[in-house]
Amino acid sequence: MLFNKYISKLELSGFDDYTLSMKKLIFVVFLLLFARGALADSMQESVSKIEATWADTSETEASSDRKNIFLQLAEDITSVVRDFPSQAEPLILKSAILLTMAEDASSFVALGLVKQAKELLAKAIDINPEARDGSALVTMGVLYYKVPGWPVAFGDDNEAETYLLKALQVNPDGVASNYFYAEFLLEQGKNEQALSYLRNKHETTSRY
Repeated sequence: MLFNKYISKLELSGFDDYTLSMKKLIFVVFLLLFARGALADSMQESVSKIEATWADTSETEASSDRKNIFLQLAEDITSVVRDFPSQAEPLILKSAILLTMAEDASSFVALGLVKQAKELLAKAIDINPEARDGSALVTMGVLYYKVPGWPVAFGDDNEAETYLLKALQVNPDGVASNYFYAEFLLEQGKNEQALSYLRNKHETTSRY
């Protein structure tokens, strides 16, 4: 699948024990963002066009062309967000674009992009936490347990679990919601509990 291409990690200078896996964030994006919900007809064409270009560009190697395309996409989706302030989906897509841009950025710039994405996800959740099968909730949870904590960033295991559990409430059989909560539990040393969510993910995947 597409997300297997995303292996790079964002190393935060001076904190080698804390890494943010862009592969896992893009996993969320590809798995959930493309599970299309019902968008407002008037913004469907714009969102679909931006989304398609973003997906194609995400498969390419880092380059100045890739960077310029993402910058243009970020500008384009910002216009859609401005035109449809009551819709969560454009905010989720913009956060995905910023997180993908973070793959190629320096540690300092990448952390800034991640923080911007977090703000967008928070707005999307306020508008509609169930948009795209709770993808904003899952991504927010992953961010909270992958980024460093204070004073470097906003990482917080308690917040991570709160968002991941909310994602499971929205989409209890979702592959991503089960996978990432299981991974979180494994990192907490709760192996037996994690196994039940991994089994649920496997059973869900087997049905497709």
